[in-house]
Amino acid sequence: MNTAKRQSQGVPSRCWCGRGIVIFYSKTDENPYRRFYRCEIGAQRKMENHLFKWVDEALLDEIRRVEAMQGKIAEQIEDLKQSLKKTVEEEVRKQKNSLELGCLGTILWIFGRLRSQE
Repeated sequence: MNTAKRQSQGVPSRCWCGRGIVIFYSKTDENPYRRFYRCEIGAQRKMENHLFKWVDEALLDEIRRVEAMQGKIAEQIEDLKQSLKKTVEEEVRKQKNSLELGCLGTILWIFGRLRSQE
């Protein structure tokens, strides 16, 4: 396995040399018509170690990468839900306490007024 192939994750867009990627079809007996990505330079200079990757392997890598990202996003959403729930519960508690103190204050004020009228 060459270095360029190991470093390429998912669908490649550029080779390590900076050149673009071209899709070719294999003409070998082992992989007839199997599509692969190849560096523009590597296609001309086959002895150099430029990017080569089978299209089907690249797509599987990409699917795995997207699934991993989807899992992380799902975890983040769950964390946000829990955080939001906690924040809302705290705010409700604060408002409830504030309301209770406000009512208690009003009741005490009324009793104070009634006592002063006696």
